Amino acid sequence: MEIVGRTDCGRLRERNEDSVGFDEALGIAVVADGMGGLHHGHLASREAVAAVLDHLRRARPPLNDAALEAALAAANERVFVSSQSAASVMGTTAVVLAMSEGLGRIAHVGDSRAYLYHDGELRQLTRDHSMVQEMVDRGLIGAEAARRSPSRNVITRALGLDAAFEPDVAEVALVPGDLLLLCSDGLWDMLDDGRISALLSDARRGRKGLGRCADDLVAAANEAGGLDNITVVLARAS
Repeated sequence: MEIVGRTDCGRLRERNEDSVGFDEALGIAVVADGMGGLHHGHLASREAVAAVLDHLRRARPPLNDAALEAALAAANERVFVSSQSAASVMGTTAVVLAMSEGLGRIAHVGDSRAYLYHDGELRQLTRDHSMVQEMVDRGLIGAEAARRSPSRNVITRALGLDAAFEPDVAEVALVPGDLLLLCSDGLWDMLDDGRISALLSDARRGRKGLGRCADDLVAAANEAGGLDNITVVLARAS
């Protein structure tokens, strides 16, 4: 397997509150997006990434759903304790990937996303924990209205805000060459699925390496406005 990661401040933000980490040898990766409206969002995302990687590196392989949930629990506790110690509210999203032969496992909290690019098609693997997603689920608005909603960045779950948290976990079958994309909302809010798919196709067909493709995704999000921090992880199944 092959994994690369990129993070960028974007064109408007003064501070990058996203964090990214991965361990190619273990097939693990994590993206976290600190909550920009709260104090110390950049610290929250950084601590969450460190906690997830620390836990998964100590876990016994193969990494199952329980291991990913436990890694997020460790991240939630670390951010929550830091918040209490600093007497300042801290929170972050997180999306975690663990790959093994023929299988990818995803766990997430918030609106950082995971996608699968397989056989020329892009499929979202995560469901946003957000106000607009709940409105879509209840049939109050459509997907396009959700993309334009001023409330589209209001999340309903995050790490570090409470001692308790509720992640979602999923798994997906993989074949060699499949691409997995983890990203913060600074990417998917700027680029629609068609644009993301077109950029990933170059890597899937071997025209570009994963690193160049990740750079192109970040550049495209900046060209589309770069309204937020932009973070991507690309992983290729083997």
